[in-house]
Amino acid sequence: LKLMGKKSVHCGEVGSGTAAKLCNNLVLGIQMAGVCEGHALADRLGLDQKKFAEIMNTSTGRSWSSEVCNPCPGVMEGTPASRDYTGGFGCDLMIKDLGLATSAAHASKEKLGLPMGTLALQLYSMMSMNGRGDRDFSG
Repeated sequence: LKLMGKKSVHCGEVGSGTAAKLCNNLVLGIQMAGVCEGHALADRLGLDQKKFAEIMNTSTGRSWSSEVCNPCPGVMEGTPASRDYTGGFGCDLMIKDLGLATSAAHASKEKLGLPMGTLALQLYSMMSMNGRGDRDFSG
């Protein structure tokens, strides 16, 4: 495992690592959708996208999605947004993970609704239905 990634964490019994991955990607999918929506509003309100990203990344909106893989074209070099959303983590893969997460939530001992996760799943599904499923999920 150490050859495959930067960090290896023992999560518990068999299947716990997969559960942690689904939970993490659930948060990531929701987070990225929020950063995209924030940038869209900033654009409509006439804010400079780079300036808005700088403000967000030094305040409470800061996240991996805004700071490392910003989804707004022209804000950061070397991100999928700077390459027409090629490369990166495919939208269809995010759909798969969000689907698995919502299924796991519904199958848990005490059923759990994931309203934010379900909405993120719907947003990424629309992106895929519009022919962009192979693009990075930040698109």
